[in-house]
Parts: sequence; structure tokens; C-alpha cells
Amino acid sequence: MSSYLRGSTNYVWSTTSILGKGATATVHQGVNKVNGEPVAVKTFNQLSTLRPQEIQLREFEVLQRVNHENIVKLLAIEEEQENRGKVIVMELCTGGSLFNILDDPENTYGLEESEFLLVLEHLYKGMKHLRDNNLIHRDLKPGNIMKYIRDDGTTVYKLTDFGAARELQEGQYFQSLYGTEEYLHPDMYERAVLRKPANKTFGATIDLWSIGVTLYHVATGNLPFRPYGGRRNKETMHQITTKKESGVISGIQYREGGPIEWKRELPMNCQLSYGLKKIVTPLLAGLLEADHRKIWSFDKFFNEVDVILSRKLFHIFHVNKAQLIKIYILPIENYTHLQSYIAEQIEIKENSQILIYQNNLLKNLIEEYTLITGYPNTSKEDPYFLFDRENNNITVVPDPELPKFNEFSNVMSVENDAAQAKSACSIGHQYKRQIDKYSLFSKLIRDTVQYFTKYITTVLQELHQNTQHLLDKTLTLQKTADILQISQQISRYNNKINFVEKLESLSKDFLTISVQGVTNLHKTHCTDSNLKLQWENTNRNLKCPYKTLSPARAKSQVEHLRDSWQHLVRDRATRTLSYNDEQFHILERIKITQTLNRLKNLFEHEVFPQYEQLAENFGDWYKIAQNIHLKSEILISDVKKYESKLTEFEEDIAIENSDYTDFVKSNNKQNTVPKVRSLQSQKLKQCFTEYHKECKNIKDVLNENIKLTTYLNDSTMEIIKKINANDNTEMQSN
Repeated sequence: MSSYLRGSTNYVWSTTSILGKGATATVHQGVNKVNGEPVAVKTFNQLSTLRPQEIQLREFEVLQRVNHENIVKLLAIEEEQENRGKVIVMELCTGGSLFNILDDPENTYGLEESEFLLVLEHLYKGMKHLRDNNLIHRDLKPGNIMKYIRDDGTTVYKLTDFGAARELQEGQYFQSLYGTEEYLHPDMYERAVLRKPANKTFGATIDLWSIGVTLYHVATGNLPFRPYGGRRNKETMHQITTKKESGVISGIQYREGGPIEWKRELPMNCQLSYGLKKIVTPLLAGLLEADHRKIWSFDKFFNEVDVILSRKLFHIFHVNKAQLIKIYILPIENYTHLQSYIAEQIEIKENSQILIYQNNLLKNLIEEYTLITGYPNTSKEDPYFLFDRENNNITVVPDPELPKFNEFSNVMSVENDAAQAKSACSIGHQYKRQIDKYSLFSKLIRDTVQYFTKYITTVLQELHQNTQHLLDKTLTLQKTADILQISQQISRYNNKINFVEKLESLSKDFLTISVQGVTNLHKTHCTDSNLKLQWENTNRNLKCPYKTLSPARAKSQVEHLRDSWQHLVRDRATRTLSYNDEQFHILERIKITQTLNRLKNLFEHEVFPQYEQLAENFGDWYKIAQNIHLKSEILISDVKKYESKLTEFEEDIAIENSDYTDFVKSNNKQNTVPKVRSLQSQKLKQCFTEYHKECKNIKDVLNENIKLTTYLNDSTMEIIKKINANDNTEMQSN
């Protein structure tokens, strides 16, 4: 066997194919001798044999006890053929470690929102399996979370490296020191890193601190506690983690001996939305408590993450800002809660919110008491559209300026050039995100025009149809009133009400104002499509970045950047370059600068100006559309009022007609005028009264059901809050 190949009974691996390396072990990529399946093989060095036999066997025992999708799967424990040492064979996670993923320039400011939630879910599930088996990990960090890619392309994050893991029952403690210093609980850091004698024992909650640091790192791309100078400034690191106030989730020192900048919120440049930050920040605050009386328990952590993951995400395009927001809402909540979350995030009062999904009013698609789980699903390409009833202005809010690229030095340095290239890639990815975002916003502006136009058209068509129906009904009742009046005059019937005059007075505004207004709006915007034509005429020659494939062009430029960066990374590994290699190295530096400039120009001189112009045109169009919508709402209100009055008139004339009919019949028989209202007319009146009463009762029952459902949901939320508060009280008392 070649000197760099090693093997066991069923597996073979190369000592040069290293996936990861620690103090006592190295992980290599290998293959199954029988079927060629790629695997990861963990081998142990001489230092590992100096540990007590019990500790050496602990990792094998832990791996044999666990079996979960979010823990790296143990395939075999075999002996190396050459030195007879034990090796651990595991499934190969081709996506690499989470640490390497975070180190990629694409993730300088943390993972994207959906990926962060995936890490949170899988970390929570893996840790729950460990605690269900009374196990603790003791070295949780991004380097020990692996990305496994299934055959269908989906991702699973898995916990690995159980060299420090051990069994620990609830309420038990240990004294041994394990872990990586940036992720260590302050009490353990004090003993392990500062070497200070401290008679302290540690419980399972030390893993929770490490989870908190890991999640902050995943969310932002940086560690939460950073002294100036990093690891060499160990005393300041300990000071930051122990002196911070409760609720603080980060502390950073920007200069030697300088003050610590404390933060209770996640940074603006991280990729999480405001909606997610709001529910993740309390989670981080609960985990990053140095005081063991205040840090969450595992049960509290599992419950809170379960609640976070149960929330349904709604993408909402805020029309007045021409930007996309995200709302996370519990499955037991309803429309009222959705409005409340919106008001909290963007300060549009609940009664001013108009939510449209595609070309329908959202309220028309659901009942007021329908739970969120029954709402139409959304995506960033297919969101709800939010309009402010009281505001017809469109205000573009620019993002903070992107970081600037420091040009390459005139003196070539493979070390510095590789670092500069990585920085260029990071900035390139930021430009790409901005290009993707504003291209999407441009598309959503056009979708807003399309859907709002269809919605207004539908409203006007329904209004026009209802108005025509009422107009026909009015004309019919006019004829009825005329005939009744003439008949009563001929028969000398003593009628106290002149129904012809009453209807004329009742219908005057409707016939002269409402009908004319509805007819004009319907003709202008339904028959002639004036609103649609106004938009098309204004924007016919305006390019949309979504249609000019700006996102695809940005993606191509970023791929070129990454290729050049990898070239310079390889040059750094070579150290010494030949003359020809130096020339290619210089060319790659030039390509990086030019490619980054092309990305910058694509964003600053094409995509964003197009978006701004589109938003400006949309602002002008929206004022017209909002005015039409307001007019239609006023007309709808007027028509409804008239419809109600006309219904009352119809009932009155029906009763009068019944009285008159009885009079005619009675007059034919007795030639006398009845002095009291006939039994038939009384029954008719009673029938109408009962009908209106039943309608009111049904409406009251529906309203009561809505109140009861809301009360039940609110009570459930209150119970959950009390349970969590009790958990905190118990932790503090312990």
C-alpha cells in the first residue's frame, strides 16, 4: 500500500485528503472498499492515547447511543491495519462545516434568513436528541456542525465531533475543561483560558451559551464578543462576557484599551429581516446570560425555538415604501394580529391598512375569525400588497452605502492579495444582493399596478352592476307608486303618504349624483381602461432591471470574481511564483478590480436609477389610482345607504298596497272603509320586522363568535407567557 494510503477492514483513505484537524484527531475523506461509497474517517494521533482509557472510549460510546438525522451517522468503528488504532467511519457531509460556510465571502454578514432558520431548526433537533439521551456536547461551534446535501439537493445540518461529549443527567455537574475559547461559557473560560483557580462546577447549560454564540455568529458572520486584538486580549474577553448587563447580546472593543460598545439588537447589516430579528433577539439574550440563575434551561430553549419555528411567514410588499417586509405570525392568530404586527413594524394604523392578494381584497378571501393557517401562502415573488388608505405618497428609502473596496497595493503580495480578493468577493456579493433586491422591487411595483388596476376594475364593475340593478328597481317602484296613487285617487282612498313624492325625494341624489358618478368611473376605467393606459404610456420606454436580466448578469460577474479569488488563494498556497505565474497573478488582480467596477456600475448607474424612476412614476400613477379608489369607496357607501332606504320604501309600499287591496275588497262587499289596518298587512309588517330581527341576530352571533375566538387565542398566548415566566422564576430561584 502506498505511504499516503491507509486502510481498515472495509475502508481505505488518503492521509493527504484532510477534511478537518483537531488536537487529538484528524478527519480524512475515504471510500468503502466494497461499493466505493465516499465516507469520512476519523483517526487519532499519539496525543489522544495519553488520555485515560475511559475518555478515549467515550466518543465511541456516545456515537453508538445516538441515532438522529441531525447528528452525523456512525457507519463503523474499525481498526487501522497498520498501527491497530481505532478509527471512526462516518457519513460524508459534502457541504463542509458551518464554519467554512461562514468564512465564505458570500456570508460575511451572516447566512440568509431561510438558511439561518434551517440551522436553528436542525441544531435544536440535534440538541434535543442529545438531551433526551442525557448527553451534552461540550464543544458546540460552527466548526462542529456539518452540512449534508441529500440526493434531492436539500440540506441537512448535523452535529459532529463528540470527543468532548459525555453523559450528564439533569442536575448533575462536572469539572473537566473542554471546548473552543470563543464559544466557552465565561466560568469555563476563566479556568480553561485564563488559568485562574476557581472552585466551580459546570452543568448542561454550558452548551446553551455555546449555542447562543454559534447562533449569533450564524446570524451576523461575526462573534458576539470581540476584544481588540482577538484571542491575545484574553482578559478583556472575559471582562466583556462577565460584565455585560442582562439582555446585552454583543460587546465589541474597537481600539486598544478602548471602551466596550454594547448592543441589545442585531446589527443592521446582518441578513435577517426586522420581523425575524424581533423574535430571535430575545432567544439570543436568554442564551447569552453569564449568570447561571438567569440563563435559560434546555426546556425553555426547546419550547421557544418550537414557537419560533411554528410561526408562518408572510411576505408583504409595502406599496408606500416600495419595499418588501416579512411578518412571522403564530398559527393560532388571525387577521387582527396580522394587522397589529404590520402596524408595529411600519406604523400604518390597523384601520388604514388595505391588504390585497393578487387582484382580490384579502378580507374577501378569508373570514375575520379564520386562523392564519387558512390564509393564502406567500413568497417574495408573490406577496400580499399593503396600501395605506390615508397616504398616497411613494417614498423610496435608500439603503446604507455599501463598503468600499481598497485597491490592490502596487507591491505584489500573495498573502495580502488573497485577502484583498476575498474582500472584493464579499463586496461583490453585497452588490449582487442589492441588484437582486431592487430588481425584485421593480417587478413588484409593476405587479402592484397590475393587481391594483384589476382590483379597482372589479370593484367598479360590481358597483356598476349593483347600481344598474338599483336603477331598474327604482324605475319599477316608480311605476308601482304611480299606479297605486292613480288607483287610490280613483277609489277615493284616504292615503296619508304620497309614495310618488317620497320615492322622488329618496332617489333624487342617487339618480343625479351616484348613477352619474358610477357610470363615468366605469366607462373611464373599465370600458376605456384609462388607468391601465396611463401607466403604460408613462413607462413604455422605461427599462425594468427584472426584465433586462440584471440579476443574472450580476450573478455572472460574481462568479468571475470568485474564480479570480480562488486563483489568488492557490497562488498564496504556492508561496513562490514563477515569472509567468506572476504575470497571471497581476492579470487576476486587474480582472478583480474591473469586475467589481462593472458590478458597481450595474447597480449605481442602471438598476437603482431604473428603480428610482419607476418608483417616481409609480408615485404619480398611484395618486390617481388612490383617488379613484377613494371615489369608488364613497360611491359604494352612498349606493349601500340608498339600497337600504330603497328596501325600506319597498316594504312600506308593499304594506300600503296590501292595505289598499283589503280596502278595495271590503268596499266591494260592504261599501265601507275599514277603520283599522287589515290582519294581512299587520302580518306582512310583522314578517318584515322578524326578518330584520333575524338578520341582526345572525350578525350578533357572528360578532360574538369572532370575539370568543379572539379571546381564546389571546388567553392561549397569555398562558404560554405565564408558563415561560414561571420557568424563568424557577431558574432564578434555583
